[in-house]
Amino acid sequence: MVTARPATLAGLAGCARLLLWLVALSISAVGAARGATLDANTIARTLAGLETAVPAGMQIEEGPLREYARAASERWKIYERRIGTPMLKWAQTELTPARGATVFYPFSGPDFATVQRLYPDAGRYVLIAMQRAENVPALGEASAAELSAFLGRFSEAWKQFAQIGFFRTLDLDEEAKQPGLRAGVTAPLVAFAVRSGYTVVSVEPVRVNATGTALEPHPGARGERGTWNSVRIVLTADGRKVTVDYVRMNLADASLGAHPEHRAWIERMAANRTVLKAASHLLQSPRFAVVRDALLERAPSIVQDETGIEYGALAKAFNVKLYGRFSKPHTLFNKEAQRALAEAYQSQPDVKPLTFRVSYQRQPEANLQVATRSRE
Repeated sequence: MVTARPATLAGLAGCARLLLWLVALSISAVGAARGATLDANTIARTLAGLETAVPAGMQIEEGPLREYARAASERWKIYERRIGTPMLKWAQTELTPARGATVFYPFSGPDFATVQRLYPDAGRYVLIAMQRAENVPALGEASAAELSAFLGRFSEAWKQFAQIGFFRTLDLDEEAKQPGLRAGVTAPLVAFAVRSGYTVVSVEPVRVNATGTALEPHPGARGERGTWNSVRIVLTADGRKVTVDYVRMNLADASLGAHPEHRAWIERMAANRTVLKAASHLLQSPRFAVVRDALLERAPSIVQDETGIEYGALAKAFNVKLYGRFSKPHTLFNKEAQRALAEAYQSQPDVKPLTFRVSYQRQPEANLQVATRSRE
């Protein structure tokens, strides 16, 4: 008994050391998992509310994640019921398909949902706005508090988009000021993509090349914020590859004049089918003549609401069909804007109905114009 006691204590001490080592190893493994880098598609699915099991690396409990997913899914259903599905059905009967073609959407913000429903079979979507794209948010590297705050803001953005079908510039600018995780434009783009049935293959930073003939990979360091002003998102669906290019660019004449490569690229993009929606009547201003004139001269077709090109100029260059109803601009804008369009809605006998909300106008003032050239 005297000799057995020291041996037992030694064994216990060894077991204790082993237990401490295993605990330390376990803590190390958990820390490594929490710092794991999630792939872009998993992040997109999480933001879209399609993941209910906590991805490895995210510091969030399953309960809150499930509640976030439930709310996001409900809001997407609201959007689809009120806007998305009616818009898709309308496009199937009223627009020429864009099979594999490029569709141009200036003044877009992160609104991939609209252009995808108008032209679901396009091969490339080119979106332009003033906000920084940002990389996909690093959900696996965020603290629990940071992640909770970010998902709360993103959930509210889902809610607002479901109700009105567009993003308010002020809200986008406020998000850009947030410390830590920021949605930028990329986060809603990839979330909309996976909700629309795509898989996110890659997200890479791009820029307009020196000659304005194409987009090229951005040579900046991956960790630098300025590298991620613009992005190329590669998607797949049913074996089909689709590209979404989002470019941060000021489309005012003064800015395009100071960057001739931007102007050259914009004039090339204007030769594609174009969508104009919630554009704040900017193309009716002389400050945006370069983009307007390029579209009037080159675009094979334009789908727009009342905030796009002035109706008189549009009708001179295109055959224009009217949908919905329009009598005056939203109260945020000049009440004299688009007077010729209002007169056309009153005088033309063949105006077709529109069953979904568009842009700033609620029913029954929601409207679209479809302008086509005879060669399309």
